[in-house]
Amino acid sequence: MAVPAFSWWRGLALVVAAATCVMGLVYSGIVWRVDASLYDAMLGANETEADDRILVVAIDEGSIAALGRWPWSRGVHAQLIDRLSKGQPRAIALDVMFAERDATEPAGDDALAGAIARNGRVVLPVMVEPAEPGGIPVEVLPLPAMVQASAGLGHAAVDVDPDGVTRSAYLQAGLGEPHWPALGLALLRAGRGEPAGVLPGARAPTLAEATPYQWRQDHRVLVPYPDAATIQQASYVDVLRGRIDPRMLRGKWILVGATAHGLGERVLTPGHAGEVRIPGVLYQASLASMLLRGDAITPASAGAIAAGSLPHAPLPPLALPPWPRVSSWLVGAGGALLALATSALLLAQARVWWPPTATLVALLLALSLLAAYRYRRSHRLAHSDSLTRLANRRMFDLILERESLASRRSGKPTSLLLVDVDNFKHYNDRCGHRAGDAMLQAVAARLAARVGRPRDLCARYGGDEFAAILPETDAASAGKLAAQLVRDVAALAMPHPQNDGAAVVTVSIGVAACNPEGETTASLLERADAALYKAKEAGRNRHVVAPALAD
Repeated sequence: MAVPAFSWWRGLALVVAAATCVMGLVYSGIVWRVDASLYDAMLGANETEADDRILVVAIDEGSIAALGRWPWSRGVHAQLIDRLSKGQPRAIALDVMFAERDATEPAGDDALAGAIARNGRVVLPVMVEPAEPGGIPVEVLPLPAMVQASAGLGHAAVDVDPDGVTRSAYLQAGLGEPHWPALGLALLRAGRGEPAGVLPGARAPTLAEATPYQWRQDHRVLVPYPDAATIQQASYVDVLRGRIDPRMLRGKWILVGATAHGLGERVLTPGHAGEVRIPGVLYQASLASMLLRGDAITPASAGAIAAGSLPHAPLPPLALPPWPRVSSWLVGAGGALLALATSALLLAQARVWWPPTATLVALLLALSLLAAYRYRRSHRLAHSDSLTRLANRRMFDLILERESLASRRSGKPTSLLLVDVDNFKHYNDRCGHRAGDAMLQAVAARLAARVGRPRDLCARYGGDEFAAILPETDAASAGKLAAQLVRDVAALAMPHPQNDGAAVVTVSIGVAACNPEGETTASLLERADAALYKAKEAGRNRHVVAPALAD
């Protein structure tokens, strides 16, 4: 069965509407929160464990109790570095800022710088903050001596989404240019554990003019956070006092940072509903673990999101003919499942996050348009004649009743035309039913062209009978129109050899104008039918106007 042309056009319109909706939603970010919730749910379904080569030396409550109120002397940190160095770790990251000299113990700064230099694989953090409230951002670096002694620096900036959740990280960032690696990446580089090949993550657009006052970020990745319980930790004070097995340190990438409440930044990770926050050092440990395992999740670009929606675009037209048995809800459910499955599969297998909500909304829009089209189509079919496309008898009865009521209220007459094709049975018998149908269609088209005011109605009244309702039209005006219709049909010049000498198809018309004072629709129909009968008796191919009904 061939698809009707109108179906293809409507199918194409639905595809275009869906694609346009996807692009608008993707680039506007309107559905971001829904996508974020879906991401959190899908990520939570895939349990992740931390790489066992990562060790966090925690400045915890026990260490605070044992070593005294924070901040501690820089000399204490120097002792820790020396103790760690004996364990032969791969590299150490100090997630503690030493931007100013220690006023109480200046010698501690030199001692810490010396310990950092002796190890040779210690990285330090870089912070970004405004020089003054609301001012231009500046990079805050450690003391020059410590920078010189370190194996490198890494930014410790945390990327927080609008809902307060930290889902992503930027592997490169800096003022003017993203020249600083993330602290976790700097740690791996110091221990020669940098990921092979090109850094993962979504690339930032290239700016035509770089400014030294803008914090630039690049290589955005989504972090699959491991269960915090799987990140190996050792208490700062236990390491400092030699209470752990040195073998626990050998070959490890070590991050030193605060986990005690009230110290350092804490971040909210996906799946914690705003209640549980992890210390910043565990965030950096999760980042390093992700890179070691090659498990970074790359967010899809806007173009990739739109392209990923293309397989779903042909779905809405499936609910159009010639597939009338495929229901809209089934198409919608199938499209939604396909979008969600695509997103989940890309996340789990390819480590790419493709947000599906824009596609889901586009499908909903397309199916809504489809439902509206189906409703209009079913309404039209319920009230129209399938052969002539005119209103059917049911619609005629409804409109006649409505216009009769309006006529009684306004006092203005409504006229009725009953049109009958002369000798239609003879034409059908001689020329065949197919030719008869074609002739009825031609007559209907000519009637519809002449009866064209907004409130006028042209209907198929019976087999070979038509009717026209003319609101606010008196008998004289209706008679003139009827006379023109008679001439119009004859002018079609459709051969009819058995039409009582006329030789062409003709019509007879009965005209009646209702009495606004209270005439019923049944009475109006009877008078129009009587006038039609008189027109046929008078020789056909003419019209007769029924006399006015006495008040």
